[in-house]
Amino acid sequence: MSLPITVVCGLNRSAAAQTGRALTRSDRHSYLVMHCLDQIHVGLVSRTTSNGIGQVEAELIDLAHGCVSCTLREDVLPTLRMMAGNPDVNHVTLVLPESVEPIGFLESFLFVADQANSSVAEVCHIESVVAVLEPAALVSMLGNRETLADRDLNIDSEDNRGLGDLLIGHIECADEIVALEANHQETSLLQLLNPAATVHTTQPTEIPATFNWAATSARTRPALLDHLAPSCQTDDAWILDWRSHRPLHPIRLYESLQDISDAALRGRGHFQIATRPLSLIEWDSVGRQLRLGPPDDEIEPQGAHLCFVGVSDQRDQLVAALDSAQLTDDELASPASIWSELQDPFAEIWLSEDDQDDTD
Repeated sequence: MSLPITVVCGLNRSAAAQTGRALTRSDRHSYLVMHCLDQIHVGLVSRTTSNGIGQVEAELIDLAHGCVSCTLREDVLPTLRMMAGNPDVNHVTLVLPESVEPIGFLESFLFVADQANSSVAEVCHIESVVAVLEPAALVSMLGNRETLADRDLNIDSEDNRGLGDLLIGHIECADEIVALEANHQETSLLQLLNPAATVHTTQPTEIPATFNWAATSARTRPALLDHLAPSCQTDDAWILDWRSHRPLHPIRLYESLQDISDAALRGRGHFQIATRPLSLIEWDSVGRQLRLGPPDDEIEPQGAHLCFVGVSDQRDQLVAALDSAQLTDDELASPASIWSELQDPFAEIWLSEDDQDDTD
């Protein structure tokens, strides 16, 4: 028998733990497992295991490497494997530490093999991924430049991840979203960000088994957009599905980035620019933080397909900025030599790739 696992993630440790306890069945065969990384900088991780009738065990684990991936590989995964071999355990609710990205845990769970070349997925299975959010802070957390370090959630001094990036990772990975007392705008925003998830505005005590790795993997890859809704607006939240068969002008696009970041909370997709017409660039933005680079997915270059989600009244400004970045008819007819002479503000995207090509 494969042991069912419900995974809970959230930036608020107390709220995630509360949901974890609510989802732990009220019997001695259902267990809640939580890890705390507060002391990981000195190589220590604490693990708390409790069952549905209140029996609690706590242990301090020595991790010499002091990193999140080591925590997953050296304690979380072995703990689940051990519990799968215990006939007294029939369900586990696993609450991930705040700074752990759920997609990273899932990849480790499914694909990391032990010394016997066996993965935990052979003896356990994920039933659902549950993200626990603070709805009142949702818009501000997505829209600002706050980092994990600003809230003492960073793993080490080199952990410069944005708070909004991690929050989006929770939202887009989730099968179920717990957003207690969320209003209409907040609920609508969450449904636009992840149409596949069910949003709970009251504390659930039971979650259906809805996890599907292929669907989760697709919706967490920024270049893939097929799972998202078409352009629409509801309860002051909107989604814009913008397409163009034309490449974008690099300078006009660069000059429009501020307008785009001011208007949208989340942006994803892919596009071409005139200076690199045979290559695709992946767009991955959260608030004012933008990452551009080659996509991991094989997508046929065919202009631009970008999707943006927001709550502001600047949607028309966003459309105008994108429309103005397209090549005109005259520019489309221009010889390729003109673009090779243009100073490209996005040139550094391709530096590492070109350097690699030079060494092949």
